[in-house]
Amino acid sequence: MVREVKNVNIIRRELKSNFKSRIIWSVSMILLIIAVFIEFSAFRDSPEINDVLNSFPDSVLSALGMGDADMTTLSGFLSLISLYIYLPLSIHASLLGSSIISKEERDKTAEFLFTLPVSRKKAIVNKIISSILEVINLNFLTALTIVIMGLQHNPDGKFYKFLLLLFLGIFLTQLIFLSIGIFIASITKRYKKSGNISLTILFVTYIISVLIGLTDKIDFLKYITPFEYFKSSYILENLELQLVYIVISFIIISISMIGTFKVYPKRDLYI
Repeated sequence: MVREVKNVNIIRRELKSNFKSRIIWSVSMILLIIAVFIEFSAFRDSPEINDVLNSFPDSVLSALGMGDADMTTLSGFLSLISLYIYLPLSIHASLLGSSIISKEERDKTAEFLFTLPVSRKKAIVNKIISSILEVINLNFLTALTIVIMGLQHNPDGKFYKFLLLLFLGIFLTQLIFLSIGIFIASITKRYKKSGNISLTILFVTYIISVLIGLTDKIDFLKYITPFEYFKSSYILENLELQLVYIVISFIIISISMIGTFKVYPKRDLYI
């Protein structure tokens, strides 16, 4: 019973310590979605925008994450601007993962945390749980804002299914970068490096995704960049997530988590 209380206290402690960050990210995403829908209001009654987009080479549109979707429809517009949702949510998850361990060393609280009557593995489990709750919170809030803003445009049934699948894909992408961030934090010897390394990995995989859109010659690299796993254009067209990428996502997450539990309990604390 005491151990359960300690576990709950760790989760509460994490959620409380992330309160300011949670508010900033939440407000930022809400404002971003509002801005997106203001832009959509301008495009909705301007079918000529599709002609403008069609004048660009397919490789350029693909590199920007813009397929042949119709920008005058809610689903099509959301598909075209989905990158602006993927990127910030992935960055949030990456920074969150890289900080759940390193911030204890940064704030000189690691010694206190790990003197509690809870094993280091248990402490990490609870930190991971709190981080997943943070990811779910921001993911859900963003999707809910889209639903609320979309009501004024009379979305059809396809829109809601597309939105659900899109945010399931985004959630898996968030978990990938969250788990990578946690693993990086568990193996780096200095807390300042973990966030930089995690973000570097994220932006390198994003650049690879852009390059894949520009040329088919490096199409084989799509398996190493999460930004290629759940592309909105594919989801909109097929209303499904590709099983192979779901499997790859769980493999990456599992390897990162296993690595964390193998390495961190044996690592010296830097206090």
